[in-house]
Amino acid sequence: MAVQAVGAIGLAAIGAVIATGIYVLLGWWLDRYEKEPVHLIGAALFWGSLPAMVLTALIRPTLLALSEGMFPGPTGPIWGNALLLPAAEEMAKGLFLLGLFLLYRREIDSLYDGFFYGSLVGFGFAFADTVLSAPARQWGIAGAVERTFFLGLAHAFFTGWIGMGFAAARLSRGGLRWAWPILGVAAAIGFHILRDLSLIPAIWNPGLAGLQAAIYGSGILLMIGLVIYGMSRESAWIARYLAEEAQQGLVPAALYETLRSPTGRLTYRWEPLLRGDIAAWRRRGLQIQTIAEIAFRKHRQMALKEKGEEAEIQRLRELLRQLM
Repeated sequence: MAVQAVGAIGLAAIGAVIATGIYVLLGWWLDRYEKEPVHLIGAALFWGSLPAMVLTALIRPTLLALSEGMFPGPTGPIWGNALLLPAAEEMAKGLFLLGLFLLYRREIDSLYDGFFYGSLVGFGFAFADTVLSAPARQWGIAGAVERTFFLGLAHAFFTGWIGMGFAAARLSRGGLRWAWPILGVAAAIGFHILRDLSLIPAIWNPGLAGLQAAIYGSGILLMIGLVIYGMSRESAWIARYLAEEAQQGLVPAALYETLRSPTGRLTYRWEPLLRGDIAAWRRRGLQIQTIAEIAFRKHRQMALKEKGEEAEIQRLRELLRQLM
C-alpha cells in the first residue's frame, strides 16, 4: 500500500512539474523587459508549495473549530471550508508577496510583475495540493497535468490580485497607495470564496457550478488583459521617453512615429520575415527590444525616481547605434 502511495505521488509530481513549468515559461516569456530573477521565481514557487501549505494546514483545525461556533449544525465545517479556509490560504500565500515588496520592491516595475509573482505562489500551492492528494485520487501523469494546470490558474487568479495590490502601491505616489494591498487581499479572498462555494452544491445553488469554470478562465483573461495593457503602456513610454533620441537622430523620425503604435511595431518587426529576410527580421527585433528597454529605463529614472539607471541607458543607446 505504501509503495502504491509513493508511486502515485511520484507520477503526480511529474505531471505537476510539467504543468507548472509550462505556466512559468509562458509567464516569463511575456515579461519582456528585465526578466524576473530565477531565484525569486523559485522562491515564489517554493513558498506556495511548502510554507504556505504548512501554514494553512496548521491553522485549519482552529478555523474548523471556529466555524462550528459561527455556523451551528452539521454544515458548520462545510461553511468553514468555504468561507474561512480561503482567507487563511490567501493570507499565507500573501506573506511571500509582502516580503517581496519589503525586500525586493525594485523588482516590481509593473502590475504584470505583481501578478506574475502572485500567480507563481498560486501555482506552487496547486502543485503541492495535487501531489498531496495523489494517493487518494491516483491522478497519474496526465491527470496531474490537467488538475495542476486548471487548479493553478484558479490560484494564480486569486493570489495574482494580492501581487497586483502590492505592485499598485509600489507604482502609486498618492497618500492612499497603501490601500491597494488591502484591496488586493480582499479581491483574492472574495474570488476564492466564490470558487469554493461553487464546489459545494449542497449549500449553494447547483446552477452556479459553472462559476468554477469562469474563475479558472479568469486567470488567463487577466493575463491577456495585462499583456494588452503592457503593449499600450509601451507605446506611451516610447512616445514620451524616446522623443529625445529621435531629436538627436539616434532613432530616425519616421521609425519613431512607426514604433509609437502597437500595430506599427508589429508591422515593422514582421514585414522582413514575410519577404524571407531572416537577418533583417532578427535585427529589427533587437532594435525594438533595445528601444523599448531605453524607454523602460528612462521611465524608472524619471517617473519612479530610481537612481543608477543612467549608465544602463547609455549602454543601451550605444547598442542601438550599432543596430541601426
